[in-house]
Amino acid sequence: MSTPPFTPDPSESEPGPDGTNSLPPLLRRPDPIPDPVPLAQLRGVRKALLDNPRCSLDEPAANAITAGAVDPLRLRALVEVNGKGEQVINLLTAKPIIGGTLFVTGTHARYLDLDVLPDFINQRWAHLLRTPMDVTPPTNPVPTYETLQAGTDDAKRPLAVLTVKMRDRKALAYAVTESMRQTHQAQGGENDYTDSVLQQGVKEPLTLIVVRVVYDDGSTDTYLVAGDGNSRIVSMWLARTGGDIDAAAAACVASLIGPTDRVGERRPADQRAARRRVEEMAARVRRGLAEPEPTEATRREGHTLAFPAVVVVGAQDEHGNPLRDLVSARDDLLANLHVRVTPWAEGAQNTQGMQRVYRHALGDGLISQDIYDVVSGRVGPQTMHELLGLPPHRLWSAGVHQYAVLAGLRAAKMNRLIRQEFGMGKADRQRVSERLAPMALSAYRSSEGIEQSLRAFGNGGTITDRVWKTSWALTPGDNPLHVLDDVLERALAGHLDAIAELTVLGGTAAIIDGYITRDRGSKEGVVRDSRSAPFRATPTKLLTILSSTAGGLCMLHSIARAHVAADPTTLPKQFHTRQRDLEGVLVHDGEPVRDQAGVQKTIDYEWDLVYAADPVEAEATIAKNRATANADGQGGGQDRPAEDVLQRRALDQGITGVLKAAQALAVLSTTRGREVFGSPAAVETLSERLRRIERILTQYGPVSTALLASGDEDEDEETSDEHNAQGGEE
Repeated sequence: MSTPPFTPDPSESEPGPDGTNSLPPLLRRPDPIPDPVPLAQLRGVRKALLDNPRCSLDEPAANAITAGAVDPLRLRALVEVNGKGEQVINLLTAKPIIGGTLFVTGTHARYLDLDVLPDFINQRWAHLLRTPMDVTPPTNPVPTYETLQAGTDDAKRPLAVLTVKMRDRKALAYAVTESMRQTHQAQGGENDYTDSVLQQGVKEPLTLIVVRVVYDDGSTDTYLVAGDGNSRIVSMWLARTGGDIDAAAAACVASLIGPTDRVGERRPADQRAARRRVEEMAARVRRGLAEPEPTEATRREGHTLAFPAVVVVGAQDEHGNPLRDLVSARDDLLANLHVRVTPWAEGAQNTQGMQRVYRHALGDGLISQDIYDVVSGRVGPQTMHELLGLPPHRLWSAGVHQYAVLAGLRAAKMNRLIRQEFGMGKADRQRVSERLAPMALSAYRSSEGIEQSLRAFGNGGTITDRVWKTSWALTPGDNPLHVLDDVLERALAGHLDAIAELTVLGGTAAIIDGYITRDRGSKEGVVRDSRSAPFRATPTKLLTILSSTAGGLCMLHSIARAHVAADPTTLPKQFHTRQRDLEGVLVHDGEPVRDQAGVQKTIDYEWDLVYAADPVEAEATIAKNRATANADGQGGGQDRPAEDVLQRRALDQGITGVLKAAQALAVLSTTRGREVFGSPAAVETLSERLRRIERILTQYGPVSTALLASGDEDEDEETSDEHNAQGGEE
């Protein structure tokens, strides 16, 4: 019997007590869904899948595909073959991808609660994920897909199944929950289709791929994971649970993963229990649809019980052999389904693209497995040292990315892969650096101001003529500082490979620490400041200037050394970059820049590095800008005092203000009690901060104590006596 058309009740759209509609108008009545077919009756469907020559699955994969199908007989008709191994009616769809073809089933309905997970390795925020190389690595390692290999070591063949390693079920639950939260929050929630699901369910089919989860204890679970349609999966769980993302994630985990503290794979009893829950839900929906008007529960469950989908069941290369890299094939399939796989994040788009470039480079023999492990973000600094012999510091991780893409004869082939991946007719410095930036600086995602660093690196970065397509390598060693000293020594001796290496390491450190920004990042001016530069230059142009002089190389070395040391006592220093007469003194390229006290100047701002790189152009540009400002009646301004002068002034003013406040509160305490200082915990916090200042002054201040014997000490003693007399405490 056909279901009569359903007319929405206008009263259901009236505002509720809070002024909002409790439910949107019902545009499409939920379909009655049959109960799941008992597992024992699915053997024929599984056999049809496994026997089909275009399918490349193993038995657990076939089980996962057939167990969640609403109409298994329809699925069987899509893949069944005759006795000669020929498909009677070919309803598998061929999806062309780079290097081969994927075969997917026709559209069929699947139960949401049976073996279907959101894409828990969702790449839409890949540019934000911290890697083990970061100074604050993630608590849970970032999972990565691989192609499942079947058979013995001597005769392995790839399947149309992805595999991912997880520590345990708790880690899987965490990954699923984080994926759902990130998907829900992306692009300001514009990919939330909850209201649409409640009105009419999911109309467009999702693309699912089989994934084998391998736990550390050796047990496995097999799921179907959303490739295309992740937002629709999340929206279905949101619709099921009332719109709260945490409740939606908890419901998904409870239904599909089960108790997270359990060891081992899912048991047959677990799968039977899941099917019983679906049966009960389907029965409730059918009973609800028999009523004159569907209730809220009927709507929610009816539109979220099942959804249309296609499943990837086979993968072949151009010669009809099993496809060796299903990960790249999956990404390429999604790129064909959408104009942009990650429409709300350019950084994620570039990250995904470069990940695919690295995978192709590994397959083509352009990079080794060890290099791939580093650039794919799988290892930390110490493991990188063990694999490649490089210093165990994340700066060398950025160097490995640049070495893999830019160095030697390999660079031309990598350039071709980049053009191929991103669909570019030409891949110049600007385009390459933009794509490479989020991967090259992936070890610094936790750093403050990383967005500015990414913009600078993407504005040409370190890609000078000596770095790109010339032969150079990264120097191995245990101690980063010793390696940097060795590279500088060889660079000053004229070794072009060392100059390129120092350009990469020092230039990257300068970009990360804010000494080099893109040419639009700092304003050209006449006043030394943190947001100004004496002349504007792209990072590439500035690094070209620096790497052509001894003083410039020394400054790059000094910046890299300070970056690696990460110590407030180790600051980058200025060096002269050409021979010239400076106030009656002849200075030479490579000599330290000294102040009137004979102390070598530090590089505090981008201004200092740009000025020292080419003082002649800097002076000429400053003079031109000052003349322009004077002509406009604005005045040329005065040079900003040295950074140490400014900070000493700030320290003195701050301590003076603190002292006055403490004295005022001490006076108030005589009439209003000690509570005027705040709670005991607050006072202890203030005292600890003051002790920290004292420790810093003692540790890093000058050794001489002559100043401490002056009147300041007497004033401090008077203050202390006055404070104690008024009831204050140390």
